[in-house]
Amino acid sequence: MRCVRASSILAVAMAATLVPQFASAGLINNVLIQWRGHADKCEDPVQRFPEAMMQVAMFEAINAIQPKYKPYLEELNAPAGSSVDAAAASAAHDVLVLVCPDQKEIFDGALKAALEAIPDETARDAGGKVGREAAAAVIAARQDPKGGLQDPVFDPPEPGRYASTMRRAGFQLASHKPWVMNSPDELRSAPPPALDSEIWAKDLEEVKSLGSKKSKTRTAEQTDSAKFWAGRDTRVVLDQLIGRPGRTLVDDARFLALAEMAHADAYIAMMDGKYHYDLWRPITAIRHADTDGNAATSPDPQWIGLGETPYHPEYPCGHCLSAAAAGAVISSEFGSNVPPLVLTGEESMLRRFDTPDEYVNDVATSRIYIGVHYRFSVDAGVAAGSAIGKLAAKRHFAPLAKGME
Repeated sequence: MRCVRASSILAVAMAATLVPQFASAGLINNVLIQWRGHADKCEDPVQRFPEAMMQVAMFEAINAIQPKYKPYLEELNAPAGSSVDAAAASAAHDVLVLVCPDQKEIFDGALKAALEAIPDETARDAGGKVGREAAAAVIAARQDPKGGLQDPVFDPPEPGRYASTMRRAGFQLASHKPWVMNSPDELRSAPPPALDSEIWAKDLEEVKSLGSKKSKTRTAEQTDSAKFWAGRDTRVVLDQLIGRPGRTLVDDARFLALAEMAHADAYIAMMDGKYHYDLWRPITAIRHADTDGNAATSPDPQWIGLGETPYHPEYPCGHCLSAAAAGAVISSEFGSNVPPLVLTGEESMLRRFDTPDEYVNDVATSRIYIGVHYRFSVDAGVAAGSAIGKLAAKRHFAPLAKGME
């Protein structure tokens, strides 16, 4: 990985040479990118993974018109000449309206604009019908009786004593229906190390040193990595892989569908592990290290991490799971032809990753530097996320046999 300050003149000059070159000059602004932008406005309060639903519905619609891969559900009937843009836009619209009805006016306007840009009325109408059918099929298939449940509030300790009003963030996700796995615990991480073990002491001391708000061992680059990924979705790398030379719209739709399905299952697996093992966070373990039964650890009652500790248990690392899932899908899709991944952020370094593994490692280790995860948790998250990404590519959207396209 290479990093330079994004605010420097050098960084601006380098950015021009680092950004991947696409098939043609100008911006890539196809239907997939457009609706991923619209999906950013949708915050689903009942955790149904709208991005996965949207991308799978768009893939189903596009693949029905340009058949190349085995569909997620049953094959749709797409009349010859149906518009793929109308199909994809209609599929995305219907999913987003269902999940975020308060944004319906925005999504309606986006669909209207997309359809008006298609001059062939017959192709537009036929494509729209395919898209609506694809969305309806995916929505029906993803009905989950636990999908609308709220996370519970912590149980009060006893009458008259303070009880936290904070909900158990992500608790319900541990029982959601996966997209890729057969069950939430199919790829559950092995138990974390015992508190009296050598690895526990070593990893606790590492995050105690590197993750402290007042750390004297964390480098400037490590601090930048910690802050960069703390407030950023790990899927930020996906969009720049769309529209590359030699790839078709259905190829890109398949790639995004796989990536979003893997991302959704990474979150389900993460919460399954977190609430199964219920491991304490570094801030608690470091302050109370005198209670862990390990002679090699010592408490620091005043210890504070660089970043805010999330409101759920520690193990395994969630950022690590989601980044590794994306990385595995990227590797599966592009093989040795993965282009450099280039990211920028305000007041941060320009980041270039020459391989998916570099990207995953940067995300994963950043969680140690910010003080919220142990290295064994990072390693477990990367292993589980990678397994989920590989499983997605293995179980879904296989190429059709020759003559079936």
